Amino acid sequence: MAEAVPMYKFRCLICTEPYKEPRLLLCGHTFCCRCLSSYINAEYVTADDRLYFPCPVCETPTYNDDVNADVSTWATCLPKNDLLASSTAQMSGVQFCDPCLRGKEYNPAEVTCTECEEKLCIQCRIHHERSKLLATHQLTFISGNVGLLAGVYEMCHRHEGNPFGFYCVDHSAMCCNTCVLVSHRQCNNVKPIKDVINKSTANLSPVEVELKEVTEETKKILEEDNLGIAALNAKENEILTGMTDRIEKAKDKLDNLKKTFQSEIADMFRERREQLLTRRKCVNAFHINAENSHQLIADLDQHLSDRHRFVMREHTKNEISGHYRRMDKKTKTEPNRFDITLKLDETIDKIVKMTTVGHVEITSSLSPVSQNTNDRISSLIGSLLSIQATNFADSTSTSDLAGSLEHLTDPTTPVTTAVDVWTGTVSCVHAFNDSTLGGVMKPWLTGGIFTDNNELLITDYRNNRLLLFDENYSYQRVYKVDGCPTDIARGRTSDDIIVSLYQNSILRCTLQNGQLSVISSIDAPPGTWGIEALGDNILAGTDDSVKVMSVDGKVTNSIQKDGCYTYLAVSTSKSTVYHRDNYDVVCRRLDSDAVVYRYSDPGLSGSRGIGLDRNDNVYVCGYSSRNVYLISPDGSRGRILLPKRSSIIKPWCIVVHPTKQEFVVTYEGSILLEVYRFSDDNM
Repeated sequence: MAEAVPMYKFRCLICTEPYKEPRLLLCGHTFCCRCLSSYINAEYVTADDRLYFPCPVCETPTYNDDVNADVSTWATCLPKNDLLASSTAQMSGVQFCDPCLRGKEYNPAEVTCTECEEKLCIQCRIHHERSKLLATHQLTFISGNVGLLAGVYEMCHRHEGNPFGFYCVDHSAMCCNTCVLVSHRQCNNVKPIKDVINKSTANLSPVEVELKEVTEETKKILEEDNLGIAALNAKENEILTGMTDRIEKAKDKLDNLKKTFQSEIADMFRERREQLLTRRKCVNAFHINAENSHQLIADLDQHLSDRHRFVMREHTKNEISGHYRRMDKKTKTEPNRFDITLKLDETIDKIVKMTTVGHVEITSSLSPVSQNTNDRISSLIGSLLSIQATNFADSTSTSDLAGSLEHLTDPTTPVTTAVDVWTGTVSCVHAFNDSTLGGVMKPWLTGGIFTDNNELLITDYRNNRLLLFDENYSYQRVYKVDGCPTDIARGRTSDDIIVSLYQNSILRCTLQNGQLSVISSIDAPPGTWGIEALGDNILAGTDDSVKVMSVDGKVTNSIQKDGCYTYLAVSTSKSTVYHRDNYDVVCRRLDSDAVVYRYSDPGLSGSRGIGLDRNDNVYVCGYSSRNVYLISPDGSRGRILLPKRSSIIKPWCIVVHPTKQEFVVTYEGSILLEVYRFSDDNM
């Protein structure tokens, strides 16, 4: 008799224990209901009027539909993910035939029609198969709640309520009709998802193979981390034992020194141990996710339709890739080995004159096994993502799909219509806190730009670095600079950027193929904070003026003003510059210094960051008034765009996207950065 194979228990990414009442977020991540509830409550303490919470893993905002619901109930309102519960939990629920339910009959369902998205009993299945119109529909046998859950994954979390109907081969992305029209309009290889599924069935198995290898390789890193912790503990015991023997010989004097030494050693090793434990926790979370993903793909092959398998596979690929990037970012440069040597004073026999018994030298390194394994995981993730859904000989642009999308969109409200920023609503779509961005000190994000690749490059003043996010606001990499960067601006060409270092210099750099190179440096005028570029001129905002300089640092004009922390925005089409002047926001011509308009409002105080959209509407951060303000291009009117609330604490910098109707705001608070997007309630 064959021995039963133990059932794998999927584990929560918060508590790392087997799931208890797993709840599914729209981003696709699943957590224990109790873990998620505790996390939501902790998040709500820092923002007690916020109607969303960021996913603990990817920070995608999850909103609560019921604005009056108590925060303690938010987790229980989320859908159950019975697919990740035990097999008993999966099989315990009885599902009834949908057509019979409409006739007020309760017959157990046997199959699910993937086209009609209905469950059918035996009799309804027979009628379904005999129907000329329905005979070609694919039926799958019901196994617990697998089919129902897969249906959840088939819905686009960016555009709620829209199912995935297309696949962009260029970006390896599933798309709903709105995604195609908004984000993939220029793509030349967009296919109906049915066509992709028909040609991709044979490519499903490599995903399981790759995920299994990722799991095994991650296990090697965990084992190395455990060995590193064990070696660290053993070395600590070795040092303390040797020192204790010497201290015992020195009687009372050494007894006092022993206490001091033990305290220092304990603190030092505790710090390193916490460092290794933090690293191991991160790697362990990725290992669990890899195990979960591998087992999920392996378990579902026999239960799902090709469509469901395809959708689940794509979600799994993207999730494991995102987890790896986060793990790699947090652990790649973190050591899991420490070479520790005890250095004793040569005058140990001169007890009376001694002030210390020695010190410990620690050098850190990453073990060769971990380095090689990490490289292997990176290669596997790349291979995983490169598994194409299919190779189409022909390509189809989104314009070729217009006919198939017409019935899905409202022709009177095209999705590409620009939203009027004066009447539209603004919602937060991304949020980052200091735990996400790391750093020796708590990050202070003081300036930023969008590149031609729609990447966000932003300055971190306290940690002497620039942070790069991709077009979806996923944290990518860090660039170190020799000073405290206050602001950043675009140069004349797409690759040129200018960085201001506080009380130091202004750097002219290039950003090409992910590499940041410093081309030249000029002295910054005293008090320089914000910078901008217009043609061959560099504009620097100081405490008392706006300086206009040539590229070699020569000041050609000085415009007097009041107020420190001066940010600037320029309109190339109008040759105008926007800046604060004490309590006012001023628009001024650069060719004559003439004031075009001066705007002031009691509701806007302590102006900091300033930005322009493509229509020259002005966005201003009210640091003291704790809001974000919008001013019309001619300065004739204004309105509060983001009102004062607990989550908006000291807004500092604003970066407006040059083409999309969205903007980034940074804060001095628990939330460091938020991304906002305009929408039209009438659409």
